[in-house]
Amino acid sequence: MSAQTAEKILHVVAAIIERRGAILLAQRGSGQDQAGLWEFPGGKVEAGESQPQALQRELDEELGLRCRVSDYVASSTLHLPGKRIHLHAWRVEPEEGEPEAREHAALCWVTPCQAQTYDLAPADRPLLQAYLDLLARFHADA
Repeated sequence: MSAQTAEKILHVVAAIIERRGAILLAQRGSGQDQAGLWEFPGGKVEAGESQPQALQRELDEELGLRCRVSDYVASSTLHLPGKRIHLHAWRVEPEEGEPEAREHAALCWVTPCQAQTYDLAPADRPLLQAYLDLLARFHADA
């Protein structure tokens, strides 16, 4: 692949924020790609950041939320013209504050099963399924 046709590779983190049996979904705003679709909040990993550090920064910026990053869940890859996005999901527990929709059109707390009925962004769909599979394995072992 020549330099002119090389794909740009982006690493993005997504937070599956858990609170009292619910998870937080965020709706993409009208000025964003995939406007109107729902997603797990997060953002790009900056140079020199670990994925958990990027999540903590992004959640503070986007939601005004301090949190503790817990377990890695799964990754998915989205191929777009000229770029490839690797989306990495992590379980997250809020430490303090209520999330504010600073960069999203709306926020909502839903059960993991209810999240399946939302119009999720394509890269987030396999992450939700991996999370549901993780919960099912956990409950089967309990």
